[in-house]
Amino acid sequence: MSVILRNDHGAIAVNKGVLERMIIGDLLEMSDTVLLCNKKGKIIKEKSSKLIDPDYFDALEVQEKRQDVKVKIFVITMFGINITDIADEIFSRVENDFEMLRLKKPGKISLHVRGVMSDQLVKRSIEVVRKNV
Repeated sequence: MSVILRNDHGAIAVNKGVLERMIIGDLLEMSDTVLLCNKKGKIIKEKSSKLIDPDYFDALEVQEKRQDVKVKIFVITMFGINITDIADEIFSRVENDFEMLRLKKPGKISLHVRGVMSDQLVKRSIEVVRKNV
């Protein structure tokens, strides 16, 4: 599966894996405020290697249908961090990744907060969505 941009000069195809790696890289830079988790809320442990671990791909879904891209991200936030601020930061980073590749913004970006981490994990199910028309 690839995302395709067509213009007067031709077509550009970007593999979905490239977009996923870029988004995961951005999320790993935010490790002081968010932790990546899978759909069920299980934390994905951060590895010390410089390579992106395949387990991180469980925290992200990129879907494309008829030139419309949807991105779902699953995270756990740290206690005391405003979820709205975190969501805006993540949405901006995802949109910047698409703009860097000269692709149009995703039609829908959703952030699923599966928990809040303080001394221990407190389960939550919060969804924050940004729709781009």
